[in-house]
Amino acid sequence: MSMSNRWIDADFETIFREHYPRIVRVVRRVLQRESEAEEVCADVFLRLYRKGPGVAVGGRVGGWLYRTGTRASIDALRANQRRGVEEQLEGNEFVSADGDSDGPLAGLLRQAHIAEIRGVLAKLKLEKAQLLLLRHSGLSYLEIAEAMQMSANSIGTKLARAEAEFSALYERQQRQSLKRQQLQAAKEGQ
Repeated sequence: MSMSNRWIDADFETIFREHYPRIVRVVRRVLQRESEAEEVCADVFLRLYRKGPGVAVGGRVGGWLYRTGTRASIDALRANQRRGVEEQLEGNEFVSADGDSDGPLAGLLRQAHIAEIRGVLAKLKLEKAQLLLLRHSGLSYLEIAEAMQMSANSIGTKLARAEAEFSALYERQQRQSLKRQQLQAAKEGQ
């Protein structure tokens, strides 16, 4: 690693090759569009390059990348919602979380469910959304603590609180959606 504020190309390339697949997977879970996920990841690695090799001192570059990647993806999700780009997924850009394709109806239902989850995720405070994303991306409590620069002892409690808030928001959203459907059905029945 270079001691200056500039990267040695081989060092940066090594970090990129090692971490890019995992970071893009986390970002893709939030954004669901391949092109947007890759754009956000490119921005994250550009930020790393501009910050210089000091970020990698002590082997904490992975945590920095996870933290920066989840923040950037949540910011992009919120920006999309502000612009009203809630669910304009094109068929060829949709990335199935589990890789199976049961058919068009199952795909539409899965997309609708993912949109609901992303909507609730965007309403959470950034830290709580990041904790949930990192945990559901397969990171251990210790890895989450490192990425979020928190005490490993507090991760379980913080995750439980984030999950409880997410569940409450999701249930409220489901009730509101059901009421809207019932009102719409009542209007159509008159």
